[in-house]
Amino acid sequence: MKKHLLVLLCAVSISYVSVAQSVSIGPRVGVNFATQKLSGDDDQVDEFNDAVKSNTGLQAGLVLNLALNDMFSIQPELLYAQKGFKLEEGDTKLTFKANYLEVPVLAKIAFGSETMQGFVTAGPTIGYWMNGKSEGTFLGEDLGSEDYDFDDTDNRLDLGASVGVGIGYGVGPGILNLDVRYGFGLSSVYDGGDDDDTKVRNNVFGVSLAYLFGGR
Repeated sequence: MKKHLLVLLCAVSISYVSVAQSVSIGPRVGVNFATQKLSGDDDQVDEFNDAVKSNTGLQAGLVLNLALNDMFSIQPELLYAQKGFKLEEGDTKLTFKANYLEVPVLAKIAFGSETMQGFVTAGPTIGYWMNGKSEGTFLGEDLGSEDYDFDDTDNRLDLGASVGVGIGYGVGPGILNLDVRYGFGLSSVYDGGDDDDTKVRNNVFGVSLAYLFGGR
């Protein structure tokens, strides 16, 4: 089903190219402040959520904006996004970074002039967990730096959604966009089986700059 969803998102994006009034494209680079939050009936859920902190990572990639009119556009993106968490509890300090290839497909509503405009974005995202790395100390013992070893409980496809606001300013042949977004996972990062109600979901607050050649 998740593979079918990815194909559907790509098909929708391609279909909008044929009806777009204008097309712009450009790079995006920014920073993510990511956490992983637990939900469920386990007694340790609240304890974990209180101890987990945001982990700083990178986001970078390519933006394609398909303007259907002066206000509304569809904006698919292809991003490298670092997620994960930082855990600090007593003698335990753990940093985990997960590297994702992510495809947001966002609806974008813009308002203002060609020189200065505000905008809001919202839409689904799908990501693929490529690899990860952990480092830190556990009960005072140095764990060093280790690559993450995947197993059958890991859910490497991450379904989510993104909402955001931003501002664009005309510079040269295109527009420089400042985006502030919040992304939240809808699927669990780990699969504990039918008998496990505990879910782990990615949460990301991101700030980025994109320069779109050709307009919006």
